[in-house]
Amino acid sequence: MRHRDRHPADVVASVEAALEPLLLVWGRAAEQVHPRVSAPQLRALLTIARHGVINLRRLGEEIGAIASSTSRLCDRLQAAGLITRHSGTADRREVLLRLTPEARRLLAELEEARRVDLGTVLGRMTPEGQRALLCGLREFGAAAGVVGSLREKPA
Repeated sequence: MRHRDRHPADVVASVEAALEPLLLVWGRAAEQVHPRVSAPQLRALLTIARHGVINLRRLGEEIGAIASSTSRLCDRLQAAGLITRHSGTADRREVLLRLTPEARRLLAELEEARRVDLGTVLGRMTPEGQRALLCGLREFGAAAGVVGSLREKPA
């Protein structure tokens, strides 16, 4: 459901300002893995982790990269020992990607750092504030699922 009676520019600016501390806390944890992987590489690793096994084409679609860029990104991840590539069983031309144990360790470190940092901040909030944040983030997440389709259609 859309709520057009609100002032979108004001709401967007307020949400940006409100999200900044969350993004800083979230980003602090990511900085711990950045010396080893770049932001695009981390995004690719997280996408592969979410799927378990994913083909090269689908990874490119999900991270918003063209095929050649996705392939080069995976070259670097494979050279770093973070992913493996295998040919598909049904179609030998299909390239399947999986995380290595090293990549899983790296992502576990990231997840733990995020949990510690978020836990620290949430511990400073009231239970009511925590519930309100969770409720708002869930609604935001549900609405964000349609963002891609909204961009494809003219307003």
